[in-house]
Amino acid sequence: MDERLIQAALECFATYGFRKTSLSDVAVRAGVSRATIYRTFGSKERMGELVLLHESARFVGQLEHIFASDLPPEEQIAACVEYSLEYLANHDVFQRMLAEEPEELFAMLVERPGHPSFITSLSDGLAPLLAAGRHAHLLRVSPRQAVEFCTRVVLSFIAHPTTSLGDSREISRFIWAAVSATTG
Repeated sequence: MDERLIQAALECFATYGFRKTSLSDVAVRAGVSRATIYRTFGSKERMGELVLLHESARFVGQLEHIFASDLPPEEQIAACVEYSLEYLANHDVFQRMLAEEPEELFAMLVERPGHPSFITSLSDGLAPLLAAGRHAHLLRVSPRQAVEFCTRVVLSFIAHPTTSLGDSREISRFIWAAVSATTG
């Protein structure tokens, strides 16, 4: 996928929102013909899916790096929670959609026939890394359940950031206590 087209789509989504962005807007922003955009994406919905896949891969790449590190598991969870909250808080398109088009964002996150949810995709990608890690034996749940639980918790804080549970470090301690066989 042409990085320039993905970047142009992201810029348009951040400027106009997903609903108001057209394939023509992206063509103009990228400096390519409408035919190129239509040939590349086919439809606005497909463009949204491809941009989401691109951004998800970028996001997951950093999480994979954290899980592959030699950090103790509770520190890996803390680093993943901190990274996730910071990444999404600073992602212009995500923030715009959360504020102005939550139904579009929700549609991208939920599971539909033929389209796995973000939670399922993330669990599929990260659970094997967690399972292969040298600390997998410390979990009291399966690696897939640990990733899913962590993802659901982080998404809830993004949707409703006001909390009495403390900062991301404290939240990650709650998560670790929920998924680990040890609490220390």
